[in-house]
Order: sequence, then structure tokens, then C-alpha cells
Amino acid sequence: MSTSDDHTADETHQSYLVYLLVSLVFILLIVPAIEHSSIATDLLLRVGITAVLVSAAVATRRRKAILILGLFVACVAAPVSWMTMFFEQPLLFLFSCLLEGVFFIMMAILILITVIRRHLATVHSIFGAISAYLLLGLAWAVFYWGINHLDTDALAFTHLTARPVVVGEQATEVAGFSQFVYFSFVTMSTLGYGDVTPQNSVVRTLAWMQSVTGQFYMAVLVAWMVSEIPRARIKKSQP
Repeated sequence: MSTSDDHTADETHQSYLVYLLVSLVFILLIVPAIEHSSIATDLLLRVGITAVLVSAAVATRRRKAILILGLFVACVAAPVSWMTMFFEQPLLFLFSCLLEGVFFIMMAILILITVIRRHLATVHSIFGAISAYLLLGLAWAVFYWGINHLDTDALAFTHLTARPVVVGEQATEVAGFSQFVYFSFVTMSTLGYGDVTPQNSVVRTLAWMQSVTGQFYMAVLVAWMVSEIPRARIKKSQP
């Protein structure tokens, strides 16, 4: 492939990462912001999840096999996510969240590998690094969301904004998606305000794993990228 072809491919890949970043901003910022005022929140949430699934799969398009696999998983995960709007089945909801979360983690890893190998210390790498970080936070958010939907006592909320659902034959209340996004990123950044606390071993394990992942990401990957900036400049200035 020629240099011009590589440049065109890089620009195309960068545009896909921008689409992914926009989708992530929509589902992590816009949807939670209107969660308490919009009656169409569930619809917008599924639209956002679908957009992230598809854009994440396409953002890893450098390898055809990975692209096909990613699109296949996205085509399975998206309909399952939409099904949870119409069928209040806790196990179906948990399966949907686990499928989405694992997919988001895999796509984050693949994006980071691409960024490190080909686009370190460039604008492209910034889009990729931010998208991967947000994907990881979203992955854990849907994990917590699914577990708490199955066991409403899995997390204890100091200030619970809940919505009613029917679990089995009984009506109960579950926390809104925004609260799991909040808990996920507070955990990953190790802020630990204490207003949301894990109540069982599964959630506690997920929480400490996310904390370690977040610290590893910031301390190792970001530091590595920053150290590469002067190296890239030196290489560029060399004849």
C-alpha cells in the first residue's frame, strides 16, 4: 500500500473514531442528563447503545476478520438490548448487559492496540485513548446495571432515583442508568465518594478490578503516550 493510501486509511479510521466518541458522549452525557425528564429515555438509551456497538465495531476495521466478528456480535447484542425494553426478564437483561460489556472491553483493547502501533502521539491517538477509556467505563456501568437489575440489593444508594419494574410477579424499583454510569467512573478514577457501595462479593470484585484497570490505564498507558511525544518530534526532525 502506498503512502497516500496509508494516509487516506488513517483519515478514514480517525473519522470512525470520531463517530464512536460522539456516540459515547451521547450515551454517557446526554442520555443521563435527560433521564429524569424525558419519557423516551429508554428509547434514546437503546439508540445510544446501538450506535456505540456499531461504531466500536467499525472503528476496528483495519483487520477484516475482526471487523466481521465485531459487526456480528454487534448485530446480536443490539437486538437483545432492544428486546429488554419489551420483556422484563432479569436474566435476559443480565445477558444483554454482559454481552455488551464484554464487547465494549474487547473493542477498547483493540482500539488501544491500533493506537499504540500506528498512531502514537498524534491527534488520532487522543481520539482512540479517550474512546477506549469511555468504553471501559461504559462496560463496567452495564455490568453493574445488569447485576443490580437481577438483585436490587447488589448496590446501596444513598440517594436512589429509581424506576418501577416488574420482576417475576412483584413490582420493584431499580436505579436509573445514570447512577451506574456515575458509580462506574467514580470507581475507575478511584474517587470513592461512598454514596454508592457494593453489597455483594460479585460487585465488590468488579469494583476493585475496575479501580485497578483505571489506575493502570492512567499511570501506564497515558505516561507511555506522553513519553512518546518528544521521541516523535525527534524522529520527525531527523533527515
